[in-house]
Amino acid sequence: MSAMAGAPRVCATFRVRAYGRAGRTVAAIFVLVSRLNLLLLLAALVIATDPPLLPFDVIQLFLVGAAVPAGIAWLIGRAAEADLEVDADQLVVQRRRQRIEVPSAAIVRVRAWRVPLPAPGLALRLRSGRTLPHGIALADPASLVAALAEIARVADVPATTHPLLAYARARAAYRRRWYHALGKFVLFALVPTAILFNAHQHISYGGLLGQYYLLGLGAYLRTFALYWTTITIYLVLYASAWRAVAEAVCLGTAAVAPSRAAGVRRLAETGSALGYYAGALVILALRFAS
Repeated sequence: MSAMAGAPRVCATFRVRAYGRAGRTVAAIFVLVSRLNLLLLLAALVIATDPPLLPFDVIQLFLVGAAVPAGIAWLIGRAAEADLEVDADQLVVQRRRQRIEVPSAAIVRVRAWRVPLPAPGLALRLRSGRTLPHGIALADPASLVAALAEIARVADVPATTHPLLAYARARAAYRRRWYHALGKFVLFALVPTAILFNAHQHISYGGLLGQYYLLGLGAYLRTFALYWTTITIYLVLYASAWRAVAEAVCLGTAAVAPSRAAGVRRLAETGSALGYYAGALVILALRFAS
């Protein structure tokens, strides 16, 4: 909230993504394709054991099926980034090369997106009967709904107990920065990589530095990088299964008991984290025990 000099002016500002209809549809499709392909690749690794998928096959399938679609969706989202300001007179959406101004009195209804893809968001219905061409996506749409109701005086807004708003708010509390993913996947992957790489070197070359002495530093580092990359991808795939279960449970809970969304989200995040870290180490231990 802020006030300007002179007459008090109450306003609220948000960092959002203002998707056009086509942009949102394309981004949602690519997000869905990326997430489904993570699960399909994980299933393929479990099922395809004779012959198994080779590391370079896994890397290629991961890049083409999951990383590239996710990257395209991210780029569309970046292009849609905007600053949104709400006050008693108007709603302003400022994109890089576009400014959209809508009189507050012209907004008669706010509704949550039925499908929270590529992210949770809102559609704004205008007095003319049309819907604002740009949908507004943000991590916690409930905060924008509250501003539209309290500041812009929009009467028809979803309740705070709306399932998708409750789901999004609980989820937003556990948003992570990019460096959390770096630690979770790339750095944590060093643990199983070190163990498996050491085993490979002893089996294939007779010692930890066997390949280095026989074929040189370049070959030694390339093998280590291949192990590290492949295991990082395995961990991403493994985490995607836990994430799919957690999101399904949280979305289902929000649909039937919105008041419990935050508590169930907390349990789901804790459970998926334990399953990921402890489960990965247990799977590694079982591989050596078999």
